[in-house]
Amino acid sequence: MRKGILLNILFIIGMTCLVSCNDDNKKALDEGKNTESGNGQEGSMDPITEFTAAATSKANELQLKWKNPSDAVLVEISYALEVGGGGIPLITNVRVYGEKNSKYTLQLLEFGTYQIAAVAIDNYGNRSEKVTISATPAEKDAIDPDIIAEYKLPIADPFVLYHEGKYYAYGTRVNGFEVYISDDLKHWKRNETKALSPENSWGARWYWAPEVYYVKSKNLFYMFYSVDEHICAAISTSPEGPFVQREKKPIVADEKGIDTSLFIDDDGTPYLYYVRFTDGNVIWVAEMNDDLTSIKKETLTKCISVTDEWEKKQAKVTEGPSLLKKGDTYYLIYSANHYESKDYAVGYATATSPKGPWTKYSGNPILRRDKEAAKSVGLVGTGHGAPFVCADGSYKYIFHAHASETSVGPRTSYISNFNISDKGVISITGETIEPVRIK
Repeated sequence: MRKGILLNILFIIGMTCLVSCNDDNKKALDEGKNTESGNGQEGSMDPITEFTAAATSKANELQLKWKNPSDAVLVEISYALEVGGGGIPLITNVRVYGEKNSKYTLQLLEFGTYQIAAVAIDNYGNRSEKVTISATPAEKDAIDPDIIAEYKLPIADPFVLYHEGKYYAYGTRVNGFEVYISDDLKHWKRNETKALSPENSWGARWYWAPEVYYVKSKNLFYMFYSVDEHICAAISTSPEGPFVQREKKPIVADEKGIDTSLFIDDDGTPYLYYVRFTDGNVIWVAEMNDDLTSIKKETLTKCISVTDEWEKKQAKVTEGPSLLKKGDTYYLIYSANHYESKDYAVGYATATSPKGPWTKYSGNPILRRDKEAAKSVGLVGTGHGAPFVCADGSYKYIFHAHASETSVGPRTSYISNFNISDKGVISITGETIEPVRIK
């Protein structure tokens, strides 16, 4: 009887010990799982210190630096745009392996000011308090000075053609015409050979204001320009040239003219806008023949002459025409005043026909030394440019400016945004690109 009671007591004690041991083991396993899964206590270790972020020479890139606490094995970096970031930050983990100092290059998807946070984590999953900073990367890549030939695009009366992924810029500078080529509108490389050489053209001096168009129906490139104060056209199978006049003669042999610009309307009718010297510099238009190297003189129609005060600060000049069409409205963009004037400027007029009559915009001029695109980079004598289509389908405007406040030449070229609003108002605004010539 006593022996049976004793055995029962021993059995109860044994079961109690077994349950207790199992509970302890389970607790230990649970703690181990928490450690392995990184669910340690937040704020139970020291945070990183001396956390900084600096822009690099690359666009949308930040160099992060910090000091690690002694027990950190990794640092969790999270980042998001301060404005318009979408709410959920992106996260990346940086292994630190006991390093005292760490750095990490953060490559961002877009430009803006970012909020960046860092949390140190130890080997048991314990996390430090979050350290947060704000930083803004460079918007564009810095230019390597070793590849710069000139810190300007050295042409006047500039024109840009976008074709098959590249931009081609032509302008007034030498006898004949050079062509500069770019992928990004900032870096331009001069082609080794001229786009047009004097031996391929009528005339021998005063090569001014070239414009180049790809005419799909003919699968040819046409260059319109003036030489010896006569208007001419030359043809090539490439935007680089060589452009050659099939017949070495002016488009209009018996009259002087400058500043040609081609426009082909939706119905296929080609028009040539150019300046005739009729009571100052006056912009006229004529229909072209199908060869695109001659005009129908009987269709000559006057478009724009000097009427407003801003157009005659130094001389009676309207010149440098360009024609665009949006919807049913035709836009004639032109320059006015003498090109040597600091107040050389750009305006526009509208019409419901390519021949006019034209109504000048009441807010002219839209580009001048006191307007945003020029004033922001300290330019004077801004004008004789042209709008052009970019890779993304938007428009920009290239124009030239004086060398300085005290010197007209050598004139160089700049690029700004060009917009037509829903109300039909043209603006030349935004951050002006200051192109450079590379080797």
